[in-house]
Amino acid sequence: MTIDPALRAALVDVGAVNAFFAVETGSAPGTRRPLADLWRADLVDTEIASVRAGLATAAGRPVEDVEPRAAASLGYQGLASRLLSPQVAAALCHGIVAPPAALRWRVSGGRLHLALGEGAGAAASGDRPRAEAAADLVAEHVVTAVLVPAAQTLRARVRLAPRLLYGDAASALAGAAAALAADRPGLAEDAFALVRLLLERPPLRGLGAYSPTGPGDAGPAVFTRATCCLYYRIPGGGVCGDCPIAARARRA
Repeated sequence: MTIDPALRAALVDVGAVNAFFAVETGSAPGTRRPLADLWRADLVDTEIASVRAGLATAAGRPVEDVEPRAAASLGYQGLASRLLSPQVAAALCHGIVAPPAALRWRVSGGRLHLALGEGAGAAASGDRPRAEAAADLVAEHVVTAVLVPAAQTLRARVRLAPRLLYGDAASALAGAAAALAADRPGLAEDAFALVRLLLERPPLRGLGAYSPTGPGDAGPAVFTRATCCLYYRIPGGGVCGDCPIAARARRA
């Protein structure tokens, strides 16, 4: 089995958007693990501890001041961003994604690096609108196959509501679409349509929505998630731009 050249070309192309979209397609130092190890219980515990320690260091506080559940939520949102960004872009730009079996990962410098492994890409089938075909690919190969089992393992280790974690994923999805739209304006309409389509399906259903930026505004819509990521509970933290707490404050 070899690396799929079409998938490799797609990931190289979209990797230029920003660092969240990058997937290694060549050799690199360190051990690369199967994607399924991302939700192995012992490695999940290690990641929560690492995120917790990093947040404590950034705040200049002891690690005990950072709630494990807040660290777990923020860690999951970061993972969702790394997994969704390149796949959403590859699906929209090239009609192909990497199935979980074709991806590997490694950690270097405290950062998660995705890498392309051997195996065929999953291509869109049929003559359908771009956003619909891409949404199906992302739903099957990223949301259902990766983000759901990762969330299930996380919830078995830390007390977190599923809506909170999938709200993290919805936020990551909207962020990926916004970054892609900014880099490739011709895809903006399809990128936002993909987000809306996935927000109509479980497990992301109802966990975020777009609203106009102002009366009569024809520009990009503003995304607001339905649940909070708990960043405000981190020492020195606050609320994110898409936070429902911030949205309620703006309406007050």
